[in-house]
Amino acid sequence: MDYRVHAPAESRPRPGGEFVLYWMQTTQRAHDNFALNFAIEQADTLGLPLQVYHGLRHDYPWASDRIHTWILEGVIDLYAGFAARGINYAFWLDEGTESYTQWPAGGRDAAAAPVHRSPLTVHRSLLAQLADRAALVVTDFFPTFIVPRQVRSLRGDVATPVIAVDSATLVPMAYHKKEHGNARGIRPVLMEALPHYLWPADNPSPRVQRPVELPFDPVRPTAESIPSLVARCDIDHAVAPSPMFRGGTAAGRARLHDFLTTGLRHYADLRNDPNEPDAVSRLSPYLHFGNLSIHEILLAARAAGPGEQYARFLDEALTWREVSHNFCYFNPKHRTPEGMPAWAREQLREHETDPRPVLYSDEDLEFARTGDELWNAAQRSYLRDGWMHNYMRMLWGKAVLQWTPNAAECLRVLEHLNNKYSLDGRDPNSYGGIMWTFGKFDRPFYRRPIYGTVRYQSLKAAREKFDVPRYIAAMS
Repeated sequence: MDYRVHAPAESRPRPGGEFVLYWMQTTQRAHDNFALNFAIEQADTLGLPLQVYHGLRHDYPWASDRIHTWILEGVIDLYAGFAARGINYAFWLDEGTESYTQWPAGGRDAAAAPVHRSPLTVHRSLLAQLADRAALVVTDFFPTFIVPRQVRSLRGDVATPVIAVDSATLVPMAYHKKEHGNARGIRPVLMEALPHYLWPADNPSPRVQRPVELPFDPVRPTAESIPSLVARCDIDHAVAPSPMFRGGTAAGRARLHDFLTTGLRHYADLRNDPNEPDAVSRLSPYLHFGNLSIHEILLAARAAGPGEQYARFLDEALTWREVSHNFCYFNPKHRTPEGMPAWAREQLREHETDPRPVLYSDEDLEFARTGDELWNAAQRSYLRDGWMHNYMRMLWGKAVLQWTPNAAECLRVLEHLNNKYSLDGRDPNSYGGIMWTFGKFDRPFYRRPIYGTVRYQSLKAAREKFDVPRYIAAMS
């Protein structure tokens, strides 16, 4: 059984199809891509060419210059990578025709906020045209954000079978039989499966290599043209590209090389110090957008060593990442208060009437205008760089719980700030991290106001753990 393949009951290729279509969504790489490999296998079996279609809408939630720029930078690498393997790849950029509207997730009056048109409206017509001509559509399996809805939408609109393939995890999500409540529960399952899955992925080329006629002129961005392409798109131009990161496989591999050369040796000792960002991998954006595979990262880290540092990195990169994917895969309410553990939800409900030290507006939180300079510095790292050190993310999330009226409001704020500004937002790992604020993957602690028995972390106590003034100065 191939646990990576998620196929509807009727998945036989459509007779008379001209090609096999790989609809690229979240696995934005031309290598170590199980969905791509499956599509090549199907095309070879049918004696048909393969066509990769990659579309970028303007109306996805939290669409911005930051996210668009990252994806377009990656497209440059994708054209080169697919060309090297003799694979047809075409990218479409939907610039949009409507004025930009803040998504409902961004405000307290969410129910009354205007809503964009439904997903896939612009490039869906192009996608549907290609899907109608294809013998089979293969796409990426991803358990959260807009991807499940998009796949369901296409399946309902075309007669061609649509098969999704999991390239996001090392151990396929469907390998697990249930949702694991914590890292301790999933860790032995992952360790048992690890020898069967931690291997270099194949990167075959399709046997039939001939061009496919397209219903559009593909967009081919260059480093010089990306700013103007982004400027023409109907998106949030207030969220600027990150000065810290560049998108794409080439930049991801450069970051991986730097971490393995200088950071991995210090990982176990310095990974919890926000003043030592080079001691952590900073690869989460590349994993989120699929520019690098977790296989490539872990194999390279194992080869680089040393063993004890690799073991610690393995636990963080595998156990904690995949328990979040497991959570999103098995729990359809992972973006809602119902995704919080029952015991924690009850504790937080019981303490809703506890006095809060202060209630900040959405704007004060978003633009780092609270009374705590350490929290403000953490939020500025999101505003400026699109990335926050993991230790600071824990402090950041826990603090908002005491500055909002209840857990549901806190969840809304954290999701919005994370998904709008963080390059690795809109991801299972992000939702797992946000839900940890509310007791997910954790156990009850001693009772205190507001939190009940949900774990509390003190911004003031952080001064005993690392050089807080240095961190604040670096984020000023």
